[in-house]
Amino acid sequence: MRDVARDPAALELLRVQRSRLADRMRPPWWYLSGSAILWALVFAGPFSSRYLPREVPAWPVLVAAVAVACLLQWGLARATGIAVATRTLRYPAGRPARIAMIVVSFVALVTETFLIDRGLPAAAIVVAALAVVAEVAAQQAALRGIRQELRAGGGAA
Repeated sequence: MRDVARDPAALELLRVQRSRLADRMRPPWWYLSGSAILWALVFAGPFSSRYLPREVPAWPVLVAAVAVACLLQWGLARATGIAVATRTLRYPAGRPARIAMIVVSFVALVTETFLIDRGLPAAAIVVAALAVVAEVAAQQAALRGIRQELRAGGGAA
């Protein structure tokens, strides 16, 4: 096996291949739209627990949300060639965005519940809408970080 570290042509080919792989990491329109709908379902949880009758079970919405999330990640993996759903925390550039997503989710759900319990559903709706925007922006930031890491020579695990 030849030493490619000293071969400029092989290094240039590797750089071009990594750049092409990074270019494929741009999320399709349907991924971002589906993610926004999925996050809206998540942030509708406090409203449904408060305003829907007790006879309406919550598990069908949870099952549908998990199914949509799996389909979105499968579709993204098919469209880009990289499965990033479970490996995003391995990419150092994607870590801050994913951690921000966890924090935003927790804070938004707690704030919504607090506002709904205080009789301020309009403010809770505003919090939910802002949280959806923040989550989709964080997803874009995570994918952008992965693209930059790929271009810089990071791993495509």
